[in-house]
Amino acid sequence: MRTILAMAAGKTLRFLLRRVRRGGGSALPGTLAYKIQPLLLENAIASAPLGLVVVSGSAGKSSTTKILVELLRAHGLKVFTNPSTANIRQGFYAAILQFADLRGRIDADIVVMEWDEGHGAAFSQTLKPRLAVLTNVLSDQLDRFIDPVYVVEKLATIAGNSSQIVFNRDDKNLSQFAASHPNSLGFGLGEELVKIGPDYALNFGEHPELSRDCLVESATDGQLELRVKGRLVKLSGDYESLPNALNTAAAVLAASELTSLDFAKVVSTIETLPPVFARDENAIIRGRKVRLMLVQNPTSFQLNLDKLNTTPTPLMLMAGRDIHDPSWLWTVDFSKLSKVDVVGGFNAYELALRLFSAGVQVSQVIPEIDKANEAFLRLEGDSATILFSADAMRRTRRYLGLAK
Repeated sequence: MRTILAMAAGKTLRFLLRRVRRGGGSALPGTLAYKIQPLLLENAIASAPLGLVVVSGSAGKSSTTKILVELLRAHGLKVFTNPSTANIRQGFYAAILQFADLRGRIDADIVVMEWDEGHGAAFSQTLKPRLAVLTNVLSDQLDRFIDPVYVVEKLATIAGNSSQIVFNRDDKNLSQFAASHPNSLGFGLGEELVKIGPDYALNFGEHPELSRDCLVESATDGQLELRVKGRLVKLSGDYESLPNALNTAAAVLAASELTSLDFAKVVSTIETLPPVFARDENAIIRGRKVRLMLVQNPTSFQLNLDKLNTTPTPLMLMAGRDIHDPSWLWTVDFSKLSKVDVVGGFNAYELALRLFSAGVQVSQVIPEIDKANEAFLRLEGDSATILFSADAMRRTRRYLGLAK
């Protein structure tokens, strides 16, 4: 009875809020449903016969989750998942409200969820994932976790509560606890690529030499070559970004443990997969193509800036409320930019100060999301580009009618 009440109340509130504000209202209904029935998530997951798979880590969670979900669906499985960036408790419950019936049951064979490191560590103690995919540990979100060692502890907790793990063997932060896990599979870069691979959180401990179950042997702007359990798989696409190649490797390896892979389907599925929203996506906004690039920490901000061959016109950078400590903006190298047309979001002035210090010309500083977007869309140019943090991204989506 409590589950039915939670679902009815949450669904009703969600409907009413979305009538008032399209694309919004997900946190409050989820919080209400949780208060009424704290076991709503556990009961829903229990209704999926193939159990729970989770994806966590500092970066790459959304992209890895998206690829894994689509691979499993291509192989005939019904998959329940949470929307991209809705990876904390409220987001989990909001997904249940959206897709489950009034008894809290989901029509799925398997559950695949993106987990925030902190929330995931707590949930893993009761939900006990069948498999956890662990992407990396970066020196980011220091305002939340103080030190990467706490992220390692959270991921180690998720791993310890999971029957099997798929982990990034190149990141010694993960390898050190993966070495003691009874059922672990490693993905990473081949011997030549690992020399130029991503930098992970500093760790002075030893780097255990663990399994090489899926390796990125080649990654270019035209093709990716993966060695998956001894089998070579070639994928067309732009994989010049090694983090993107690693996300794909993680998803393919995890999928190989969850179903019997048809590699022809693997290739066709990944090659036709659209990007996760705002992960370097080209969106049509008011009849105009706009490049959307999500930045969530110093590393992702730098990676996205490095993708820009020249300064786009027009260009808007947005720093939202999720940047609790704007001091990390000073670790990002903005020197390749010559001009930013609009700086927006809650922390717009902090970002503008950083840009000014880097010698970048800033034309307008507009903290309000609606006004910033209107000013940006009035500007001329054939390479319109927005780089924004997650909070600014969600508010922009909502304002521009991109949210569903």
